[in-house]
This record gives sequence, C-alpha cells and structure tokens, in this order.
Amino acid sequence: RISSVKAETVIATHGNTDFDAFAAMLAARRLYPGSVACLAGSLNRNVREFYRLHADELALAEASRLELDAIRRLVVVETTHANRLGELEPIALDPDVEKVVFDHHAAEPPEWAGEGHTVVSEDGALTTTLVGVLAEREIAVTPLEATAFALGIHEDTGSLTYPTATQRDAEALAWCLRHGARQELLAQFLHSPLTEPERELLAAIIEKLEPREVAGVEVLVAPLS
Repeated sequence: RISSVKAETVIATHGNTDFDAFAAMLAARRLYPGSVACLAGSLNRNVREFYRLHADELALAEASRLELDAIRRLVVVETTHANRLGELEPIALDPDVEKVVFDHHAAEPPEWAGEGHTVVSEDGALTTTLVGVLAEREIAVTPLEATAFALGIHEDTGSLTYPTATQRDAEALAWCLRHGARQELLAQFLHSPLTEPERELLAAIIEKLEPREVAGVEVLVAPLS
C-alpha cells in the first residue's frame, strides 16, 4: 500500500510542467516551512529527466498521494487557472482553503484566490521573483535547488536573450551561481524544444488566441496566415 502524504500547506503548479514552474515550486517550498511541493500532471521531457536523476533529494509528492482533507493552504505558482491544477482543482476552488498565487505576466488575479493573495511580477521568469524573496530573507538553499532555479530562469528567458528578460533575471542567475548552481547540469538540461521560427510562430499563435465552445468544451483557436 502506498502511504499517503499529509500537509497543511501544499505547493502546486500546472501540468506539462516546465523548468520555470518546477523551480518556482521548489523556491516557494523554501518560503513556507513544513510545506509539501507536489506534482499534478506530466512534466516536460527535460524536467522529467532532471527529476528522475534527483528525485530522492528533491522529495516531491505525487498529488494522488495527498490527503486532500488536510490541506489548509494551497500555494500555486506559474498559473492563475485552477483547471490546470489537475486533482488539486477542487482545492483551489474550495472557499475554506487559503490560496496564494505567484505568477508573472498575468492579466489579473484569479477570482478563486483574490487580489490580496496574488503576487504578479514582470520578471522574465517567475523563479526570478521567488529567488528575489529568498535572497532578501537570506534563506539557505542547496546547490541542487540553485541549479533548478538557474534552469528555470535560463529556460524562460532564453538564457537572457528574450525581450522579456530583465536585469533582475540576470541578478537572480548570478545569485544561483553563488549558491552552487552546477554549470555542467545547466548545459546538460538546457535543450530548447523549439527553433527560433517555431518560437516566433508560437508567439504569434498565443497573441491571436480566441476561446470557442465546441460540444461543451472550451477550445482555443488562433487564425493565422
């Protein structure tokens, strides 16, 4: 029998988890002592490879093993959409559970969390925002965590080449290196799944997205020539 995991504070992010979301969870866990970071849904391929190698040290929980009734606070990173949280969506929508949301470039706070419980930054990577809080509070992290943070910042800023990258992202990367981020692991796991033309196409699609309801399901459509 697989043992269950009981925690009052749970850290979660969206499925198809990329390195920024993964690293932001690890950083948020440091901000909430005694919390449990959990995986709800699939991981991107390079994140999955990294996690498999370091699962014992990272000690994340599967959402399916959580005692949902025990959760009193849900900390969500890198999404404002409850329906992207998999099994934890009912917890996000439960008015009796305290919610805290960290995101970057979000249009507005989600109704299920509220403005006073949502932190929105303009950093190129959400990990940068959370690393800034860790640095300010002088909270200790492991070299492996610093490596994960650096991977998140590199991936979401195109190693500081995307126009959304900021000086804070660069400063956060430097902080990660000072705290033991391992360069050889950065090189190993930083393979972008998209070419430059594909990234441009993706950006164009995202800009044109329109929600439509088809057979009772909301789909997103982007008209492009």
